[in-house]
Amino acid sequence: MFQIPSLDDLLARARAAFRTYLKGSDAWSWPNNIYASAKVIAGMAFEVFGFASYISKMIFASTAPDIETLRLHGAEFGLPQLPAGPGEGNVIFTTDDAIGVETSATLQRADGAVYLVVTPGSLPGAGTLQLSVIAQADGAASNVVEGTPLVALSGVTASGSYTIAVAAGGITQGIDVEDKESYRQRILFRKRNPPHGGSASDYVIWARQISGVSRVFVERLWAGPGTVRVFFFMDGIYPDGIPDAAAVTRLQNYIETVMPAGSLLTVAAPTPRPIDVIIRNLMPDTVRTREAVLTELRAAFLRLGRVAGQDTVHGGMPYLASPATFSLSWIYQSVANAADVDSFDLDFPVVDTPLKVGETAVPGTISFV
Repeated sequence: MFQIPSLDDLLARARAAFRTYLKGSDAWSWPNNIYASAKVIAGMAFEVFGFASYISKMIFASTAPDIETLRLHGAEFGLPQLPAGPGEGNVIFTTDDAIGVETSATLQRADGAVYLVVTPGSLPGAGTLQLSVIAQADGAASNVVEGTPLVALSGVTASGSYTIAVAAGGITQGIDVEDKESYRQRILFRKRNPPHGGSASDYVIWARQISGVSRVFVERLWAGPGTVRVFFFMDGIYPDGIPDAAAVTRLQNYIETVMPAGSLLTVAAPTPRPIDVIIRNLMPDTVRTREAVLTELRAAFLRLGRVAGQDTVHGGMPYLASPATFSLSWIYQSVANAADVDSFDLDFPVVDTPLKVGETAVPGTISFV
């Protein structure tokens, strides 16, 4: 592999070249114009080498240094970077008298985020009114947990007093623009797994074309010939990455538009299997060490978690939903890897945790005793 010379190396080469081709000159001595000329030449050559290094990284998707270059790689396969999307959900108006809410009525969160009412509604008297809303701005920051209070800026007419709060399930589905590494992995997966008219890898590619879908597992022939079941996660959007019914329906509807006509598709959310962890005699037992252990454990469940299924185990297709367990050794290793941990005892679990079909391991209650 070609090693790009350092600036000092290039400067030494330029000085040596002056001594060789311009007899009697000495680019090492100051002051003289040859000394300055050697520095200028070395600097220009170093810039050229730096640009050549940048170009060499742009050639491959695995080393592309910026999102603009990755977009060029993705465009060759028809894989655009996934855009941001607004949060959606329901809010509840609780009123002591008549109220009317118009389409596109604006509601505001305490931090200034604005939501628009999608479906209008009214009440002739006291009661509760549930309406759909969508965030005015895109991004995960538009998501809101259940119970968050909102205030009306416009489009609400009320005879009495009322309150507005986010309904059960919260406002979800707000998604940031796909980050560089996620986009890179999609492009590399597409390069390594060319379309095969409905192979298992095709379903992974199709599923990940929906914003927010992060991990996908495919179960072939799960209910007989021609049947395919797709499990997926939306990490960072839903707790433990497990999507809600609306997200499942949205993905099902999309894949049905691109899959082979002879297949019968089922899209499902994984079933969470909480695994409780009890750690005894943590040394040193400090808040900082406990937080480090929690961080490592959550990262392990995210990195090593998969969906169990009835498909065949295949080393070349790690995305198949095949029989799986969550290994006890992974928990040991995660705790031991946490920063500042000197020693500990693991009281629970004591054996590997087998997963049933459709289940995925998620962190349960993590206790320190």
